[in-house]
This record gives sequence, structure tokens and C-alpha cells, in this order.
Amino acid sequence: MKPSIWPVLVGTGVFLGLGVPLAKAAASERVSALAFAFWPTVAAGLLLIALGRLRQGRPRLTRADLRFGAVAGLFGHALPMSAAYWLSAQAGAGFTALAFTLPPVFTLAITLLIGIERPLMRRVGGVAIGLTGALLFVAGRGTVSANGSLHALWLVVAIPAVIAAANVYRSLRLPRGLSAEWLSGLTLLSSSVMLAGFGILMGGLGVPLEASAIAWLVLQALALVAGYILYFLLQQRAEPVTFSFMGYVVMATGVAIGTVAFGERLPWTTLPALALISGALWLMQSTAVRQAGSLSR
Repeated sequence: MKPSIWPVLVGTGVFLGLGVPLAKAAASERVSALAFAFWPTVAAGLLLIALGRLRQGRPRLTRADLRFGAVAGLFGHALPMSAAYWLSAQAGAGFTALAFTLPPVFTLAITLLIGIERPLMRRVGGVAIGLTGALLFVAGRGTVSANGSLHALWLVVAIPAVIAAANVYRSLRLPRGLSAEWLSGLTLLSSSVMLAGFGILMGGLGVPLEASAIAWLVLQALALVAGYILYFLLQQRAEPVTFSFMGYVVMATGVAIGTVAFGERLPWTTLPALALISGALWLMQSTAVRQAGSLSR
């Protein structure tokens, strides 16, 4: 992994990781998971398109560009994040964090299955060590419980599987010549159209007209703007498995803020878990550039 990728990977994970605790806070103000997913996504998408026009002007968008935005928006944001926000409100931030420990595993499995990666033991070991550290981090908090909900257990597996498929799709179909702002804006606005459809069918897009509720939506919109600019900068520089390690930062951010904001104590497993995740990233860096080169050919 190139050194310049590290701050981008960490920054992406931190900004996107804010979504889980913000969703929990918004839920306490009677903002539904679907409303929390929809309104900040619309606002962030419009802001990103405006930033893209300032930076790049109005590029000529092709059908492939629009198709990319639609697929990336549905599977990379609309489905997994709305599910994660619902899960956070129902089962807690700690349990939801489990979903973000698994994308590297699913991403590696998909890349091996379709033949864009070779089964290098260093990378398989890096994913395994990172997963061990992430699970140790979350499990040590004593909040790994689905409260008996079968739906919650299924979502913990479905969310990372969908995220992993989207990781691979974006790497293979990423449009060339578009700035990160345009790529982000297309993805989020496409996602918002789909979320609006869900809202029309199921309801739940209404938001209490109270400053405390709206404030959480504004904070999430700003976090999405920053997070998605970094997200596509990272996507342009990293191959799918390395990109997916950003999920560990998302998880760690959600757990850390949940601990501070909701009065939960960090367990003794925190430092060993972070050491394992750091070791996994170190193992990954020697092969990431070579794997990225094979994708570009």
C-alpha cells in the first residue's frame, strides 16, 4: 500500500464511521433509520455535485457513468447503510459494528472467486488477523448481542456481503476522468432516489421539525460530504481488499464514539485488538500495490 493511502483510508473510515453513533443519537429524537439515511444523503449529494461543478465544471456524463452511480448507490450506500442505521437503533452500536468487521473477508473471497486475485498467504493472513482483532475489539465491549432478533443476525452477514460486492464492482467499473466529487455526488444522489422509493412504499421519511433532530441530520450530511470525497480518492488508489480495510476504521470509530458518547467503558481487549489490526495492515501493504497493478491491466 502506498504511504499516501494511509491517511485517506483512515480519514474515510472516521468520517463514515460517524454514521452509526449519529444514527443512534438521531433515533433518540424520533428520526427513523430510513429518514436518517435519506435526508443527509440528498443534501450531501447536492453539495458534492456543486463542489464538482466548481472544481471540474460539468463533465459529459455517459450511460456507463450513470449506470455506475446507480449500482454503486444502491449496493454501496442505500441498502447497507440504511440497514446499518436500522440495526444500530434496534440492537445498538456495538452489535452493528460487527457488520463492519466482515467486508475484507467477503471482498477477498469474491476477488479470489472471480479470479482478479491470487490466493497469496500474506493477504489471506492479513485479512484473518485483522478480522480477529476487529472481533476481539467488539466482543470485548460485552455488547455483542442481537437481543434474540433473527433479522439482526441476518443483517450482520448481509451488510458486509453487499458492501464487499460493491467494493469489487467499483474497482472494476470506476469511471475515468471524473473527480471524486462527481463520483460521490452521482453515487449519493442515485442512492437517494432509491431511498425515496423505499420511503414511498414503507413510509418513515418524516422528520420531527425540532432543532435537536435536524442537527443530527446536518452533521451526518457534512460527514458524508467529507467521507465520500475521501472514499473515491481511496477507491482510485487502492484495490478492493485494501479498500475494504477501511471498514475496520469505520468499526473502530463507531465503537470509540459509542463509548465516549454513551458512557460505555473500553475493555482490556482494546489495545490487543488495535495491535492485531495494525499488524494486518502491515501485512497487506507489501502486496497491495502489486494487486492494484493487476487490476489496471
